[in-house]
Amino acid sequence: MARLQGASGIHTGTMGFGKMEGDPADRAMAYMIERDAADGPFYHQEWLGMKATTPMISGGMNALRLPGFFDNLGHADFVQTSGGGAFGHRDGPAAGGRSLRQAWEAWAVGVDLVEHARTHPELAAAFASFPDDADALYPGWRDALERS
Repeated sequence: MARLQGASGIHTGTMGFGKMEGDPADRAMAYMIERDAADGPFYHQEWLGMKATTPMISGGMNALRLPGFFDNLGHADFVQTSGGGAFGHRDGPAAGGRSLRQAWEAWAVGVDLVEHARTHPELAAAFASFPDDADALYPGWRDALERS
């Protein structure tokens, strides 16, 4: 209904990659609002050229979680509100914002996130800022970053 009314963005959650409930298959919700035709969870939707709506995500996203989210969605064209991902960074929100951008840069060129962090201090500090995520998503990250 929001797309029919001309909404510019709709919150779609983190599809299981953030702290919110969800599953990677929830990307179908984002596809239904951003594409002219998509298979949703219950039916196929044709929008017949109607203006698209931008997916908006939030809920525990930080630089370490983003690459998996990008892979799942297949692109990075959405509105991201990573409050905790920026403000939870040990070096402050500006460094947190830079770490988010650096995670996107690594994903966009297909570089391993730990490898990219070796030459990007804000991204490296994100690993220390979110150690539970780092341990779960990038086993061995400590040793790899110490060698740099």
